[in-house]
Amino acid sequence: MQNLILEITAYFSSKSSIIISALLFCGYTFNANAAFTTPTKKIVNSQSETFVYHELKAAPNTNHPKPHVILLGGGPGFSSWNLEPIQKLLQKLGHNTYLMDMRGIGENASLPISAKNQSITEQWVQDIHNLVMHLDSSNTSKPILIGHSWGALMAMLYTREFPNKVSQLLLLNPVDPEKNAMRDLTENIHQKNQQLQNTTWDDESAWDNEISNLSSEEQARKITELQITQVLPTYFYDYQQGQDYAKLFDYTDFNIDLNVNAWKAYDANPVTYDQIRRWNLPIDFLDCRQDTLMPENLHALETNQVLRKVIVLDKCSHFPWIEQREAFKDSMRYLLKD
Repeated sequence: MQNLILEITAYFSSKSSIIISALLFCGYTFNANAAFTTPTKKIVNSQSETFVYHELKAAPNTNHPKPHVILLGGGPGFSSWNLEPIQKLLQKLGHNTYLMDMRGIGENASLPISAKNQSITEQWVQDIHNLVMHLDSSNTSKPILIGHSWGALMAMLYTREFPNKVSQLLLLNPVDPEKNAMRDLTENIHQKNQQLQNTTWDDESAWDNEISNLSSEEQARKITELQITQVLPTYFYDYQQGQDYAKLFDYTDFNIDLNVNAWKAYDANPVTYDQIRRWNLPIDFLDCRQDTLMPENLHALETNQVLRKVIVLDKCSHFPWIEQREAFKDSMRYLLKD
C-alpha cells in the first residue's frame, strides 16, 4: 500500500479528553452532566440480553451511498459518550455512524462479563459482531471501523475474527499491536506531572493519607478519581484544558477491574503483524506529534508495512478532534474519501 504522510499544523485548539496511565480514553467539549445525547437504539442478542447503542443517520444519498461507521472508544473499560463529536462529524460527512459503551461499563454495565470459555475481549468482539450483523439487514456495504487509542486494538481484534466484514480500518492515536508505545508510558506521565504540578500522581503521601482507612469499594472509587484529576491533564498539549476537562468525569465512567482484565486478555492473545498483513483492506493512521504514544506506535506500524495513509498533526496530544478541530475535520474528510 502506498504510504502518504501529511504534516498538518492546524488553526486553533478547543477542549479535550482523557488517557490515564495505561488506561486510554477520549473526550470533547465542556457540558455539565455529560452523557450520551444521540438517539438510543437497542439490540436483543441470542442470549436475550439487551444491548444499547447510539445511531446517527446521514442524509440519504441514493447516487453514492457511503458505508456506515462503527466508532470504538478507549479504555479499556471506559464509557464512550465523549466520542459523540466524532460521531456527529461523520454524520456530516455522509456516514451513518454507531457508537456504544462496551459490555460492563456505562449504559451496558449490567450485561454479564463472565461468560464461560470466553475472555472479556472475546465477548466484546462478539458484541461488535452482533451490531454489525444487525446493521447488515439494512446496509449492503461493509462498515468502516474507527478506533481511538485502545479502541484501535479493539478494531483490530474484531477484524482478526471477521476480516470479511470490514471495509476499512482507521486508527486514531492507536496503541500499536505489540504495545511498544506503552513501554515508558508510566514514567513519561510521572515526569510530566513533576514538571506541571507540585504533587505527582504516584506520590505515596497523596494516596495513603486519603485511602488507607477506606473500604475496598471506596478505595477503588478514590483511586479512580485521583487518576482522573492527577493524570488526565498530562495528555493535553494545553495542560489547563486537561484540568478543566477532568471535572466532567467521575468514577462511574471507568471500571478498573474491567480495564485490568481486558489488558490481560489481550496480552494472552495479541494481534500479530502476520495476521494484519493477511487482511485485504486499507488501514489508515491519524495521530498527533506530541502524543505520549508517538512516535513509537507509528514507527512500529510503518516498519511492519501495514499502513496505507498516515496523517500527523502538530500542536496536539492524544485527542486531535479537540485540540486541532479544523485540521482533524480536514483529515477525516481526506481519510474517508472514496
